[in-house]
Amino acid sequence: MKKISIFKENYYSIFLIFYFLIGIFVSMNVGITHDEPHSNWVWELNKKKLSNLFFSTNYDINYLNTYHGYYGVGQYFISEPFELLLSSLFSQDNINQEGRILLFKHPTVFFFYFVSGIFFRKLIFLSVKNKNFANLSTILFLTYPYILGHSFFNVKDIPFMSIWVLCTYYLIKNLNNFFNKNTFKIKDLLILSISTSFLLSIRINGIIIFLEYLIFLTFYLNVFKINLFSFVIKIKKDIFLFIITFLIATYLLHPNFWDDPKKFLDAIIFFSKITQTVCTVTLGECMPTQDLPPSYIFIWLLFKLPILILFGLILFPILEKKLFLSKNNILILGSLTATVLSIILIFSILKVNLYDEIRQILFLMPLIFIISLTLLFNFKKKLSNYLVSIFIIFFVVQNVQIFPYNYLWLNNFNILINVNKNFELDYWGVSTKNIANFLNNESADEKSCIISNRNNGIKYYTFNQNKCFKPFNTLHQKNERPFYVALTERALRKGVPNGCSIINEEKIKLNFSKEEIVLAKIYKCT
Repeated sequence: MKKISIFKENYYSIFLIFYFLIGIFVSMNVGITHDEPHSNWVWELNKKKLSNLFFSTNYDINYLNTYHGYYGVGQYFISEPFELLLSSLFSQDNINQEGRILLFKHPTVFFFYFVSGIFFRKLIFLSVKNKNFANLSTILFLTYPYILGHSFFNVKDIPFMSIWVLCTYYLIKNLNNFFNKNTFKIKDLLILSISTSFLLSIRINGIIIFLEYLIFLTFYLNVFKINLFSFVIKIKKDIFLFIITFLIATYLLHPNFWDDPKKFLDAIIFFSKITQTVCTVTLGECMPTQDLPPSYIFIWLLFKLPILILFGLILFPILEKKLFLSKNNILILGSLTATVLSIILIFSILKVNLYDEIRQILFLMPLIFIISLTLLFNFKKKLSNYLVSIFIIFFVVQNVQIFPYNYLWLNNFNILINVNKNFELDYWGVSTKNIANFLNNESADEKSCIISNRNNGIKYYTFNQNKCFKPFNTLHQKNERPFYVALTERALRKGVPNGCSIINEEKIKLNFSKEEIVLAKIYKCT
């Protein structure tokens, strides 16, 4: 009994230790996705610019004068020391040098997600004031297959989401300090300011977090019945400190803007008007990025959010009157709900370019989880603990079954619809590693070429680095046979020449469905 009692008291800490170690290992065993090379290339250009400035080198950094220079690289300030440490500990002989550089950045992405879980727990505890439920809710969040899958490789959206969670926590902590104790703690104010700058250094559209800050401030002012003008006058020194720190940190975290700070505004304008021509298969329709229907976000949320989270959200109108009798619920639950709804509404009205499911609004998912789980806890406390525990077990099983395609996870509604025809599949190209492993074991003539829409992703893991690779646009030209064709991502539905037979498919099954979801195909053309 004593051992059981000790476990109950420490299960969360035990989980975090094993979760962190397993997560680092797993992140090193997924494929290299298509966005990683470009993102790292921009970082390398920024490093060369720093070298030119401080060490009088003469690297070519002309590409930073184009739109490439507008991409944020803040997350790499954290990943660089991680990469150096891991590269000294692991050889990773199964991947070439270029791929190894990218692969060693994966653990940093997972680390960001891990840290977001720590602050997620702080936020859920502020909301429900129950330690055990906060622990269970955090484990649920950290095992959620959709975000967990992204945490193995998504070098932009996961760090962005994680810092957003951190900013939200320190926003609430600062507001609570002032409105309850009539003062700001300088340390907490500086952390919020620098964290906000860091958010913008990852994605410039992090500027929209100021909308969340405004919404929270409005709720606090109304609840505590304080006039905005008198509030601003009272904290003018704190506002000045926040702004100065924010501006300095933002400047320092954007090396490419050092010679011309105006580039910051140029970057905002560029990304607000960026052209993206892809479409995302959504309920069987390939919805174009440039002209998304208002239903796009809601459809993906319906199929991506766990059933438990959807159930919690449905409880909102039932519990509304009871919930908002509590000042704490008004301040936290009310502000978070208004933030999520406002951002979704603005994105829908302005027809912001979204693609690849909802990766661009991944930062809203933790907030939605907190809202839903708070509602669930207020509905039935004991029942909420049981339901969250059941879903944790379900998530763990799913993560094991569908690895490394965790990010493709859909909720149980997938059993009602044909996923292969109705949704975007392996749009990041995680399958390239498994394709390379299959081709490495294929006893083929060394002269046989490989034609794929993701040649680099496959070549990272190809044993024979002199292997012949041909561009995808040569697929229907006259090619010397035998050759191989690997179809991934949006090319999965492309046709192949006559005389080509399928020799391998990447497949997974989601939840309780019998449908085999095909993520990649390999053909041999003889």
